[in-house]
Amino acid sequence: MKGRKVKLPKEIQDYNFAALARTEPHAKTRQRFLVLSHIKEGSTVTEVAKNFRISRSTIHTWLRRLESEGIDGLQEKEGRGAKQKLSLDQHEAFKKAVLELQHNREGGRIRGEDVLKLMEEKFNVDCSIDTVYRTLSRVNLVWISGRSKHLKSDPVAQEDFKKTSKKL
Repeated sequence: MKGRKVKLPKEIQDYNFAALARTEPHAKTRQRFLVLSHIKEGSTVTEVAKNFRISRSTIHTWLRRLESEGIDGLQEKEGRGAKQKLSLDQHEAFKKAVLELQHNREGGRIRGEDVLKLMEEKFNVDCSIDTVYRTLSRVNLVWISGRSKHLKSDPVAQEDFKKTSKKL
């Protein structure tokens, strides 16, 4: 199948796209490099689009971005998906605040609602309980723990009971 000849940007000759693809960690950028490698070697846009199962207009967009922005135009852009409620700078402060909240707790353990309230009051973040648990996971705080201690429990009395009780 022959497609019509596309006028390639001069910048396509400046790069070894196959070598760039081998070292690129991001899959979408790697795919762009491979597509442009095939086009540079003489394949038509139609052939490459069919082989990679992408549209011809997508390839043309990549070629325009290469021409206008250079190799950086092919890199994956930031800005996709929902933004984190806490910035990376705030993660350490958030982790310390949560650990302090747990440490200062008289009995029992803190719950997601407690952390939600902390985020609202201390960090001025309005979010859902799911966001709380995702943020806790992001700062490596996992809330799978043993049994909580009752507020009125007496550890000394419990140890005395263990010493005097019969073993089964």
